[in-house]
Amino acid sequence: MQSTPRANRLAIAFFGRRNVGKSSLVNALTGQEVSLISEVPGSTADPVSKSMELLPLGPITVIDTAGLDDVGTLGAQKIRRAKDILNQADLSVLVCDAADPDKGLEKQWLQTMARQGARILVAENKIDQAPDPAGPDWLPFDVPRVRVSATNGQGLDLFREALVALAAQSPPEPSLIAGLFPKGALFLLVAPQDPQAPKGRLILPQVQVIRDILDHGGLVSVAGFTELDEQIRSLSRRPDLVITDAQVFSRVIDRIPADWPATAFSIIMARAKGDLEVMADGARSIDRLRPGATVLISEACTHHALKNDIAREQIPRLLEKKAGGALRFELTAGNDFPETVARCDLIISCGGCMITRGHFLSRLKKAVAAGVPMTNFGLTLAYMGGYLDRSLEAFQ
Repeated sequence: MQSTPRANRLAIAFFGRRNVGKSSLVNALTGQEVSLISEVPGSTADPVSKSMELLPLGPITVIDTAGLDDVGTLGAQKIRRAKDILNQADLSVLVCDAADPDKGLEKQWLQTMARQGARILVAENKIDQAPDPAGPDWLPFDVPRVRVSATNGQGLDLFREALVALAAQSPPEPSLIAGLFPKGALFLLVAPQDPQAPKGRLILPQVQVIRDILDHGGLVSVAGFTELDEQIRSLSRRPDLVITDAQVFSRVIDRIPADWPATAFSIIMARAKGDLEVMADGARSIDRLRPGATVLISEACTHHALKNDIAREQIPRLLEKKAGGALRFELTAGNDFPETVARCDLIISCGGCMITRGHFLSRLKKAVAAGVPMTNFGLTLAYMGGYLDRSLEAFQ
């Protein structure tokens, strides 16, 4: 369970004012001291995450956030980080004090959550101090609510049941690839190993695609690039799809029959995490770049960059050659992503294998709303290499 990637976990985030018991409720749910508990307001600064298993949901990530009523310059930064987490959450728990009749801020946040399409559960905490509801019903629309005490455990079982029920309403994650093909389909995977990947492991997109094929009753043949010819000779039938790394795609399609459909791992990720058509159009917008344009390169994880890194060297070099002059590059990594992207002329993301589809889509929606084209590394390489249309044929 602990090795389950965060992108494959349901993310449950807790929001609320300072000292309403968010951290206590997180600790009660997990059965562990995940967050520091203090009577001092504002003791939670950066979001705190904990991986656990919540049956029958399976692996999840629980995220505790700072108080939504924090004050001062630092408080404003904490609130901004909490808003960032709202974009990442599959389920949002709004915790409030059952004894406090003032629910003005909670109403505002419920509206914000609703606008972003969040699945919301309200937890009225501290019912051991307020056995009866404080004042009239304050919920402005139909939102599930549980009354609970993180201190004595009252209502905690009902709280878990409500989370499970809310999670059951979540749309299923789309199949990466195998669900598009009949059971028994054969996939030929050409999987060169990235030198930045941990020794002894496949890179995550390769692992995720292989698992998806197995989960859907597909057949998979895997080899490295140098073994491709031998791999092809070993096949007893034509593969339904060839999948390879975008950086060697052109070399792979030169060595397979022209009628074999082929795509790249990153193209699969663009479809599964975002909107393939929108992101393919984003790659085509590269033609509009001119010297001095601003390109945001966004990675969803952090890693030590090696020489000829795809994000920091390969793609910038290709784009500047295409544009005919120097471009301005901005780089973000991990959970960092600009609040506003209107200053950018293009956004190029990684495949997003380390984040949930909802998190990736929140970034794509921000770009679309600002009128900024967005694509990913693989689609960029496919377009620049002249094989974008070939790599998309399997999805048309």
